Amino acid sequence: MNLTEQKQLRIMIQLGIIQQLMTTRTHQLFKNFSINPSEFSLLSHFSHQPTRSWTISELANVMEMNQPGITKLVASLLDKSALHAEVDAQDKRKRHLTITKQGLNLCGEIMQKLQPDISACFADWQDQELDQLLATSEKMMRWLDDNRLKSN
Repeated sequence: MNLTEQKQLRIMIQLGIIQQLMTTRTHQLFKNFSINPSEFSLLSHFSHQPTRSWTISELANVMEMNQPGITKLVASLLDKSALHAEVDAQDKRKRHLTITKQGLNLCGEIMQKLQPDISACFADWQDQELDQLLATSEKMMRWLDDNRLKSN
């Protein structure tokens, strides 16, 4: 393995460790919230384009989850009035989902509650370091988004 490959492997190992630490931390932080991290992730997805509607199939694809998993999250968020469902005029089996004002407020409220922990995480970082990490992580995110693996 050459030096570049060693660095690439080390980065992937570190990202795996970061992912595990973040998952554990997120579950701890969400213990006191009215929704779980998966529900928040879905609400956050809706909040980026609040007027756009999504079908279960579209959400399953973009969130990289199976349809039963997305359906369960959607049902919970519908029960909490965070999402609204409208039946498709042509296909009664299909529903178009949108985020409600209550869902946007809930998403914003949780983001606000998470901010102190986020700020603590980056307290020792300089703006230049934040800019560098943001640019690098966006580059990786774009590559991963453009090169999704297809499930069998």
